[in-house]
Amino acid sequence: MISAQKQTVICKHTMQPPASEKVINRKLVQKTSSHGEVRCFEILNDHFIRAIKNNLLGEQSYTLKINMLQPWPVHHRRFSWRWMMSLIYFALTLLAYGVFMSLHPDTQMLQRLLPFIVVLLLLSLGSLLMFIYRSPNVMEFRSRYGNCSLLHILHNKPSKKECRKFTDELKTRILLTSQDVNLDKKQMMEFEREELTRLYEEGVIEKEDYDAAIERIDRIDIK
Repeated sequence: MISAQKQTVICKHTMQPPASEKVINRKLVQKTSSHGEVRCFEILNDHFIRAIKNNLLGEQSYTLKINMLQPWPVHHRRFSWRWMMSLIYFALTLLAYGVFMSLHPDTQMLQRLLPFIVVLLLLSLGSLLMFIYRSPNVMEFRSRYGNCSLLHILHNKPSKKECRKFTDELKTRILLTSQDVNLDKKQMMEFEREELTRLYEEGVIEKEDYDAAIERIDRIDIK
């Protein structure tokens, strides 16, 4: 049996619960058929959460200490303007070709323009799929001091009941572990800085988000 103080030190340096003692308290699996992505979230040993995302680009997995998260998630719908504008552009161009062909019915002209129409149709479908992929309806759990988004849980998937049970338990455990931790505010901020650096190096968070989070932490004045 490892003492609480020793276990805290181990967790701080490894960010992984002991392999022989891993206990899954609760698990949430979310699947999106539109782009073949699977997200899995596991609360481990009361103090950790593991996130696994599997899609066409591969698998990404990382583990967080629960007490570095804010207990209240931010719910919003991301909107990918870049892919929306791309979709509008290709769709309007395709429509223009269609109107032109309807006003000038010519077999030879149709044969010439057909390859362009097929390409525009494929580009429109591709832009639509990317828009759906880049515009998820999510609940974000953010870091305590840097306000950096670390967990992206799809809203009401696989069902409203299952999603709510998981997020409610996660919020409760965040509150409990935050009260139980023995580190002071300065140590917690330093710990979060180290973890954000690790997650940035692992490709979990983008450079822009990382820089903004570190800047927020640096601005906090500890009396």
